[in-house]
Amino acid sequence: MPRGKHIDAEWLRERYPVMTDINELLDDHEREFGWRPTKAAVYMKANRLDIKKVPVAGRHKKCERAIYWSKEPEMESWMLEHDHGQRFDELSDAFRERFGFGLSRGQVNIFRASHGTQVRRSHGGGNTRVPVGTERVGKDGYIIVKVREDAIVPMSKDNWMLKHVHVYEQTHGKVPDDHVVYFADGDRRNFDAANLVAVPQNVVGILNSMRARGTTWHDAETLRTMVALAKVQIARNRLAASQERTCPCCGKTFNNLSRLKCGCVSSTVCQECGAAGRKPPYQRARRYDHDKIRRLHADGFRNYQIAEMVGCSPTTVSNVINNLSEKRKRRRREST
Repeated sequence: MPRGKHIDAEWLRERYPVMTDINELLDDHEREFGWRPTKAAVYMKANRLDIKKVPVAGRHKKCERAIYWSKEPEMESWMLEHDHGQRFDELSDAFRERFGFGLSRGQVNIFRASHGTQVRRSHGGGNTRVPVGTERVGKDGYIIVKVREDAIVPMSKDNWMLKHVHVYEQTHGKVPDDHVVYFADGDRRNFDAANLVAVPQNVVGILNSMRARGTTWHDAETLRTMVALAKVQIARNRLAASQERTCPCCGKTFNNLSRLKCGCVSSTVCQECGAAGRKPPYQRARRYDHDKIRRLHADGFRNYQIAEMVGCSPTTVSNVINNLSEKRKRRRREST
């Protein structure tokens, strides 16, 4: 809407109640006043002026009135008595006859969800509710089980739980905060209580990196050992990050505790200099024994193993194996 212009109140009181289409109303306004307001501006203006649409037979509006069921005990008791799972328009018509205005589909759905009267309609047309204990496969392949008849939080599905979490809580008690339940042997269909282990979330990333490097576990005892090793690694990283050091660029004393969540524990410059792109004056490209790297690769060692042997990064190993440095030199010669 153009700045400084406003929708005429008298014009809106005349046109808005009989409006059948918002776009036609905007077209009429543009023809009459020479500028076109937005839909939101029209709705907000009508709401401020308390202008309502004239009810049209056979058409249910999105919302005729906001209802807070906790503040309308008479309407709430009427709904509990007359709502039997019928179509929402039939229920809205009956509500209109009693109270003078109808309900939207959303209002009916929220009422049913908050009072536990919602029903699941099968494709055959009947009202069915699956019993407690029903299982199904979730999108990620885990088994989900229905643990109670109705949801505790309205409009949620907290009456369904991951089966392995439910079995763990039935045996070992509630899952601790910031923990996830692992299948120790990796089989998502083995719900033996001894096979379920609660793992802290802060070690999940380290466990995944261990698995990517070939370290696996097949029982609960081994998994707990891996969790203990991961905790040791976290403690070691925290100790390394807490060491005070001097920035070679600006001389400021700093540590890397604030960067620990991002996985950075060995930055040689402070955070401000790093954000500015400054590097230590003594930092130069290191040279490694390329022939040794190629020999180790030919012997079947993986990149991260070669990096540990030589003392470089896996990216450097990959560049040497793919001969990227020679390709870059050749491109520079060709470009000159």
